[in-house]
Amino acid sequence: MGETSHGYGTFFNPTSTTMKKSLALTILCLLFAFQARAFNKNTGTVGNTVCFVRFADEDASIFEHTIDTYQNLFNGNNTTDNSVYNYFRQASYNQLEWKSSFYPVTTDTKIVSYKTRYERAYYQKYDATLRPSGYNSDTEGEARMQALVREIANYIEKDVADATDIDKNDDGYIDNLCIIFSGQSELSNKRGILWPQRKDLALHDEKAIYIKGKKLVGYIMVFDEANGYENFEGIALNTGVLCHEMSHSLGTYDLYHASGSLNPVGIWDLMSDNQLVAQNMTAYTKYRYCKWIDEIPEISEAGTYTLNPVGGSSKENIAYKIKPVGSDEYFVVEYRKKEGFDKSLPGSGLLIYRINPAYTGGNVNYNGTTRLDEQYIFRPNGTITSDGDITKAFFSAESGRTAFGGEATAKPFYSNGKEAPFAISNISTCGSTISFYLHESTNHLSLNKKEITLAGGAQSSATVTISSDETWTLENLPAWITVSQTEGTGNAEVTFTANSENNEPQNRTAAIMVKTASTEAPLTITQLSNIVTAPSQLTGSVQDDGIHLSWTAASAGETLLYDDFENTENPNGWIVSTSGDRGWRWKKGDPNKGTYRPYEGSYAATVYSSWEDIHQDEYFTSKTFAYGKTLSFYSRTTAAGKTPRNPQYYNVEVSKDNGKSWTPIFNACTDEDASFAGKYTKVTLDLSDYQSAEMQIRFHCYDTDNMGLSYYWQIDNLEILGSSSNNITGYNVYRNGIKIATSTATDYVDPAPLDGTNTYAVSATGSFGESSPSNSVELQFTSTGISTPTTQGLQVMGVYDCLGRRINSKEMQRGQIYIVKYADGKTKKVSK
Repeated sequence: MGETSHGYGTFFNPTSTTMKKSLALTILCLLFAFQARAFNKNTGTVGNTVCFVRFADEDASIFEHTIDTYQNLFNGNNTTDNSVYNYFRQASYNQLEWKSSFYPVTTDTKIVSYKTRYERAYYQKYDATLRPSGYNSDTEGEARMQALVREIANYIEKDVADATDIDKNDDGYIDNLCIIFSGQSELSNKRGILWPQRKDLALHDEKAIYIKGKKLVGYIMVFDEANGYENFEGIALNTGVLCHEMSHSLGTYDLYHASGSLNPVGIWDLMSDNQLVAQNMTAYTKYRYCKWIDEIPEISEAGTYTLNPVGGSSKENIAYKIKPVGSDEYFVVEYRKKEGFDKSLPGSGLLIYRINPAYTGGNVNYNGTTRLDEQYIFRPNGTITSDGDITKAFFSAESGRTAFGGEATAKPFYSNGKEAPFAISNISTCGSTISFYLHESTNHLSLNKKEITLAGGAQSSATVTISSDETWTLENLPAWITVSQTEGTGNAEVTFTANSENNEPQNRTAAIMVKTASTEAPLTITQLSNIVTAPSQLTGSVQDDGIHLSWTAASAGETLLYDDFENTENPNGWIVSTSGDRGWRWKKGDPNKGTYRPYEGSYAATVYSSWEDIHQDEYFTSKTFAYGKTLSFYSRTTAAGKTPRNPQYYNVEVSKDNGKSWTPIFNACTDEDASFAGKYTKVTLDLSDYQSAEMQIRFHCYDTDNMGLSYYWQIDNLEILGSSSNNITGYNVYRNGIKIATSTATDYVDPAPLDGTNTYAVSATGSFGESSPSNSVELQFTSTGISTPTTQGLQVMGVYDCLGRRINSKEMQRGQIYIVKYADGKTKKVSK
């Protein structure tokens, strides 16, 4: 069983539904499949099957209106009719005719309704006094509703004369089913399932609901008397709620937020705050989801542009796209005129809104961090955290708001709040058209990465996107780097390749400058040493006896394979084998936020946790290499330390016979500490026992009971080193750039930190010389605070009170006597 719902968006605060993992994925799969079918049914003639339903404890006379009332509401075709048919014909620019048929069939003006098997209370939440037959959980309620829909479908099957009446485009699916229940909806969608909404059905063919052999994949439910409430008055059935819910069948998504107070689109789109008279969707919604607009032309040249209204008779010249260089996000301008189906709008004028193509499927799942708005309409005083006044989003000479961006008070901004570099002015009055002036954009240069790292071997490469509205050139290129292009304009994917291996123990660095006639941007390229890795994961803590440092050991050996997964074209030849759509992939993210994050850069190799209760067997296999000695990578997984009830494995496996047989050498569930769950940690594995001329490694995630994987796993900065004649003999410890000690272990205690900031780094030493330094760690240290100078000139080893108890400096009080112990073992009484 599987259902998902899309709620009525005008007079309620929608909330998300919690679903089982298995249910959620079947819903997700349906949405993708359903949208693919919707592409072919968004034009031409489409059917809408309307069924009237009353409950077992209600009389047939409960429907007071005549069938003519509903014929006019759904099928009215006079020019001024506020009907579903007229709305979709107008909104689609005469490309879609959505005609409704009514069941059970009536022979006069009276409505004939189907009587359910159970009373209304059976479909409401349980109450011992008021609704003893009600359901006890959301899952039970949804099951009852699904059974009712099957009941209704079986009943009206006999009334449907021909299957083409319910499947006009003959794709095997019922075009749309609209159930009109008697009476009123619940007071809010939180009160129960009797609420105006669209429900998608995700049922396997053998359990699916059919009418005349046509499969039902969704339905909408509305109410005869009240569909939500405003000021405690029931809202009569209207084109707003009907067209909103029916538009989901076309592939549209809700544009309101499921939680919080921000309102990204408001009244300006039917899929946000639909009105009693259905208003138009934005040009972007009509283009992206309804497919009624072929394109939104992009403009960039300075000049005056003119637009026709979105609610007019023509789909031509109704919106423009503005896309400044340096971001995937872009902006759309369109003209909305307060007339016809748009008569409920607060005013006429130019709308300016932002599109973030990284997020599709509407705005309903916005959370401000991992999920942002797909559409956002600019309005006075609106920011990424403040809603502003959405009712004054329109620009026009009449409104006094005639400029946007540049010197104007109102400015465009991206999803992160950064101002976008474009400006509009001279917005005209509202007539049959509206015009505006687009200013020449300021010169802009941006790089999607400021730093890239190459492996130590020859032919290691990485790509940087350079965006500029001027011609750019590269300067300061060293001889060891080959570049795919040294100049260009607009957006360019530039690949930097090391043309030789780095046989020095130190990483080598190039400080490249990207220059235009008016600006410049630095790019740092580092090639790792091909003979020794630097120590890593240096951490430190302040303790009584000084500052304690620890780090991950360096490794010596030739780099056989290195991948930071920044190049999504897979230059290292990884073999990806997946049993579904949740398997290994190059996943883009932000290192500092989001569910899926790279260790650094923009990408990490990632296997998703599953939503589906089916078997998973996911492989990520390396190319063949010879005599690998050490494998290291940064690992981030929610499987760390877990003992799942359904057996599942997150293994690293090695083969020494070119993949004919495999040996597990690491399991993220058992070999990673639970404290690292969801955090990156460096894993280093010894491959010595498996060395051969035909080695491979693979990351293998699978379950053994057909329940799927419960956890995700991310891999980044992977490196395989070969055997080496170089040996690591120890480590140099640096504080504030000065060497203070050596260590033969991977830890050290600094007994005499400096007051204030102490910045540490360590490097490896050996027959090769000295490696590059590790990451740095910065620690603040405060000394004992003892005011009496020491004559011995020796280090203080501890401070004690008069009872001999050791204390730290924060416990010392002025005017008290303390005993200080020095490095030579002697003590002295001092005061603070």
